[in-house]
Amino acid sequence: MGKYVVGIDAGTMGVRCVIFDLKGNEVSSAYFETPTFYPKPGWVEQDANDVIALAYKSVAAALSKENVDASEIISISFTNQRTTWAPIDKDGNFLHNMFIWQDQRGAEIFPWAREQLEKNGMTEMDLYNRCGHPLGSVECGTKAFWFRINMPELYEKTWKMVTPHAMLAHAFGADDWYDEEDDANWWLVTNRDTFAFDQELCDIFGMDINKYPRNMKAGTHIGIVTEEVAEKTGLVVGTPLFVGSGDQQCGAAGVGNSGTPGLGSVCLGTAGLCIGYSKTPVKDPNGKCHVLGHPAGGYTMEGHASAAASSFRWLRNAISQFEMTVAEISDIDIYDIMTAIAYKAPIGSKGTVFLPWLAGANCPNYNDEARGALIGMTLGTTKAEILRAAMEGICFEMKEMLAALKDAGFEEFKTLRVTGGAARSKLWNQMQADIYGCRVETADAPEATALGAAMIGAVGAGVFSNLHEAAEQMVHVKDIYEPIPENVAQYNEVYKMFRACYKGLAESGFKEIYEFQNK
Repeated sequence: MGKYVVGIDAGTMGVRCVIFDLKGNEVSSAYFETPTFYPKPGWVEQDANDVIALAYKSVAAALSKENVDASEIISISFTNQRTTWAPIDKDGNFLHNMFIWQDQRGAEIFPWAREQLEKNGMTEMDLYNRCGHPLGSVECGTKAFWFRINMPELYEKTWKMVTPHAMLAHAFGADDWYDEEDDANWWLVTNRDTFAFDQELCDIFGMDINKYPRNMKAGTHIGIVTEEVAEKTGLVVGTPLFVGSGDQQCGAAGVGNSGTPGLGSVCLGTAGLCIGYSKTPVKDPNGKCHVLGHPAGGYTMEGHASAAASSFRWLRNAISQFEMTVAEISDIDIYDIMTAIAYKAPIGSKGTVFLPWLAGANCPNYNDEARGALIGMTLGTTKAEILRAAMEGICFEMKEMLAALKDAGFEEFKTLRVTGGAARSKLWNQMQADIYGCRVETADAPEATALGAAMIGAVGAGVFSNLHEAAEQMVHVKDIYEPIPENVAQYNEVYKMFRACYKGLAESGFKEIYEFQNK
């Protein structure tokens, strides 16, 4: 048996290849940013060919960086930004850029979608009970509906609508365009519990069921690295390829969130997510939380935010150019500099409140008209208060999602394992413990998403019998943060301000801004 397992992660901001040993230690990695395009307000796209090229590049770089012996690689598996897709023709040519998950044009067809449901005697809650998802702009389903209605000629030419998982799997040698079934429900035309495409729902929305992808269970063997790919990457011909899962399910698996009682996970990456695991089918009686598959078998219930760390990235680009220059010259992570500045501000940021809805509000508010806002600034407000307010606002949105999971029937989590870029910050981790009011743990794997994918590949290759066994060997807790009672009390007061600011703008302000931006 070989020594290494590989996870390839096509995330929102870039593509990463990480090589792990069988104890979960990172042996080598490489990362390259993916260009993102914004053709109109609310439209967000990437070029699928860029993603594939960067995947090849990241694998080659990771192998050469530490002189890894590619013949010792046991398995390769994939993970990707979810609810992102592109149309292809029968020859595998991409007909359009990828509609990535942050793209909001699906919101334009909400009235039409509701009308189709009503014509067929269904409500939005009926749709949720069928497919496990509310009608939202994040869902690739609404983007696909929009595509059919607004680009009918391209839709007719489309053979399949495929996600980055299928793109990567096919590009590395799989014999078909295989998607992973854990995320099938994002299409809004599936059975919530079985993830199979539903002909009746396809008919209601006028969609051709044959244009949807071929979904496979996590860990399924789907092919081997081809000679052409080996030449581009340095991999060995014949290296096995396995179906992975979505980035958030892989992130959950990569921190051990696969069924341990009282354990949940929070991701503060480009998106923000709160995730609970269930062995049996689940649904939210309030219709707010998403139901998806888990690579261990069973289900996840999630709350989802469109902009978490990406809000902090926006602040990096908007107000931290000087710090970016310092970071580049000093070879220091820019986010370490930004959080060090934020540390100087007190809890509550002296009344400065940041609303993190730069890409609309999802669970539990579901307000596509919501926008980002900085409120409470005075002539004395400093960059420290602005940066800390952003960190706090992002955590408050997570707090609301955790409450939504509890309202849906999940027991309150005693421990949350945190992932994403924010998990590298001690300030942010303690802030999360104080705002959520529970223990927060980090895993000793900065790239938990890629680790989760690699673990799935290891199970598929027979190294471990299941993900639980893989986690016992490959997942290790690094740091523990307990909530500080006085901080918890202060943050409860600050949260009231946060909530009041949202409520006021939701009643008057967001709608007017949205309409102006979409003239």
